[in-house]
Amino acid sequence: MKRYLFTLIFICAIAGLSNAQGIVYPAIQGYGGVNEVPFETLKPDPNQKYKFVVELSNSISDKKELAGYLDYAAKMYNVHIYGGIPKENIDMVFVVFAGSTPITMSNEEYKKRFEVANPNSGLLDELERVGIRVIVCGQSMMKQNLVPEMIHPTVEMAVSRFTATTDLMNKGYLLFAL
Repeated sequence: MKRYLFTLIFICAIAGLSNAQGIVYPAIQGYGGVNEVPFETLKPDPNQKYKFVVELSNSISDKKELAGYLDYAAKMYNVHIYGGIPKENIDMVFVVFAGSTPITMSNEEYKKRFEVANPNSGLLDELERVGIRVIVCGQSMMKQNLVPEMIHPTVEMAVSRFTATTDLMNKGYLLFAL
């Protein structure tokens, strides 16, 4: 009886996996995976210009793991590319502040504080490669005793999250907060 139950469970698992859609990474390789959606009926306009500012403020729950909300923000870019928007028509900026500030640390500083290299470093490099700017709040840096030398080399520094975000919004960026 146990053998039949095991066989049934095994067959169901294999059938479920064969019906699952794949995860793709159309632009940011290895991060922000997008589920394939072969049944879509509504597509974004590939001729439009898309300008987003994404604010990231959540605390990092596990300092040894990639920040899930940073990966999710990367998915926003990947899903637009997957949806048919040319990369030339997407302008995306991440503004990092408060509890998210540690994701912007250099590997050296992150290792000093958390005893492990920054698990977000590879994604920060990928974001720069595809043209996504990452800006860290200077006010949050000051509260966390961070100076420019302690920040990942691809990250820009602003006076504050407020000044960075309002400047971008005045330039036509839509605001998303994660």
